[in-house]
Amino acid sequence: MRRLLGGHRPWRKLRHLAQEEGLDPLAAWRAVKAARWLVWRSLPLRRWEGGCFGVCLTPALGEGLFKVDRSSGDDLFRVGGAGASSSQLVERIRTLFSRGEVPRDRLRVATTMGEAAESSIMEGASATRAQAIGMLREGRAPASVGERMILNNHSGMELVKRSLGAELSLELLTELHVTLTEKTLEDPSACGRLRLPTEQVRVVDTRDRSTAFTPPPAEALPALLKDLFAFANGSAKGAGWIHPIVEASVLHFMIGYLHPFVDGNGRTARALFYWHALRHGYGLFEYLAISEVIRRGFARYPQAFTDSELDEGDLTYFVLYKLDVIEQSLARFAEYLAREEDRLARADALLALSRDLNLRQRLLLQHALRHPATVYTVKSHATSNGIVPATARADLDDLVRRRLMTTSKRGREVLYHVLPSLKDRVKRKGV
Repeated sequence: MRRLLGGHRPWRKLRHLAQEEGLDPLAAWRAVKAARWLVWRSLPLRRWEGGCFGVCLTPALGEGLFKVDRSSGDDLFRVGGAGASSSQLVERIRTLFSRGEVPRDRLRVATTMGEAAESSIMEGASATRAQAIGMLREGRAPASVGERMILNNHSGMELVKRSLGAELSLELLTELHVTLTEKTLEDPSACGRLRLPTEQVRVVDTRDRSTAFTPPPAEALPALLKDLFAFANGSAKGAGWIHPIVEASVLHFMIGYLHPFVDGNGRTARALFYWHALRHGYGLFEYLAISEVIRRGFARYPQAFTDSELDEGDLTYFVLYKLDVIEQSLARFAEYLAREEDRLARADALLALSRDLNLRQRLLLQHALRHPATVYTVKSHATSNGIVPATARADLDDLVRRRLMTTSKRGREVLYHVLPSLKDRVKRKGV
């Protein structure tokens, strides 16, 4: 029986495990459900099918939340935080950020772009991640619906960060939906409004086109959304304290469950997850591209929804899935930090060219040495480093004066190119 109680398996898995143990599957399932009831926490969120959603406060849930807190509950990311964490990830971030604002800004920009790209690609955008980030860095207008989705998702992430002081409301929800879906929907009139009773919406299993889920009717949305807003804002009666990451995961699930819009619900749900986590002090999430992990193991994403829906609204399945996604995102973030540390070390070596090159300039030259055909602009340099155009122009013009770059024109725009002689010049300096 211990194997059955370990983890949090849905019926589709537990019945096979019960048979392996020589037990009657239905009897085993009843015993497991009785044990789960002892740690059940009902949430003030109604199910259209009857009853309320809830979550089991299991050891597995506590362990996952502890890992998140240990990695992000640090004074680097919280105003008035509770002190330093012993997490190796946090120590690595602390070392990187001690170099000043440049690494921090570059990291924030890169991950925001990466999340925008991955979330869009998951929704069907045809561009690759590199193409998406290139478009955002260059600041060029989108040339397709897919590129428009990517630009919209990037704007949506910026809106999330600007809205951390606001409470969740129908106005904020629809503003976020407009930002994420503008000029990307088959029916433009569906942008920024709740679905209508005449609009039949269902979630389809892509494997056989069967109906996987039918959301509550449109007529029920106002009341159900009112409950959701109260839950998100901490004003729901009888809710009590719930861990913010559990709340953020529940918000993600509920937008998928309610399906308040004709299209764009997934993008909106993922954006609200970030909004809630950041709003509650989990600043590290600004640097995590969670959609990339979801996309790479996409089959688990709809399955987590289905398991929760089939098991009488037990959201533990979905919350545990989200915690696993976060853990994978933290691991990928640690790998990214290691690469960024290596870039900074290599950039320091370029001080041999001139002792007063700033870090942004050295990083650009290092990139140019690896990608000599790259064309840089004031816009791309400003976007990559999170700086104003005047500062970006000063960086680039200074490199031209030092005869490390040259310029050309594209219409009225100035293009900056690395000089072919840079590689030889670097070699002569022994770099």
